[in-house]
Amino acid sequence: MKKLAVALALLAAAVAPAAQAQDGAAYYGLSIGQMDYSETLFDSEFSDSGSAWHLMVSYHFNRYLAVEGSYGQSDTIRGTVVFPGLLPGQQDEVTLSSEFGKILTVRLMGVLPLDNFKLMAGLGYADLEIDQELLVNGVSVASGEASGNEPSYFVGAQYDWDRFAMRLGYEKYDIDDVDAEETSITFFYKL
Repeated sequence: MKKLAVALALLAAAVAPAAQAQDGAAYYGLSIGQMDYSETLFDSEFSDSGSAWHLMVSYHFNRYLAVEGSYGQSDTIRGTVVFPGLLPGQQDEVTLSSEFGKILTVRLMGVLPLDNFKLMAGLGYADLEIDQELLVNGVSVASGEASGNEPSYFVGAQYDWDRFAMRLGYEKYDIDDVDAEETSITFFYKL
């Protein structure tokens, strides 16, 4: 977290002179979306979807290059698999509960402007904290927190008005042994 804060501070210091020299545009926004999560455990796939949100800051240096930062979280995502029990006819319901308690991202984006419509693609860095709990038949048997710094990939389409913009986006987080992706709609206010 401290490394990311330092990186954001250095980025802000580097962007400030460029903002005055190139007449760029700063955007502030709120993103709401759906997080799809899938993880393989005990040779079975636990998957589910939940809502997610992000507070966004975006700076467009020019028509073709932008940098973004965001902070967000997800709802609890629960995947359940039924396993045969030890006794005949018995079944055990195993639930993996996962929640992204922190999604902190920085991304560099290429922009293809088409008048007020823009196509975007970006490569980012995500600092993630995931709280997980394993339940067997509704009883908690293990819990913990995992964190990591992972690459992320983004594609999106945005429409700009004078002071407002709306974006549809898709982001994939590159986490080992986990499939996490998010589709979102973002509303921006442009300074």
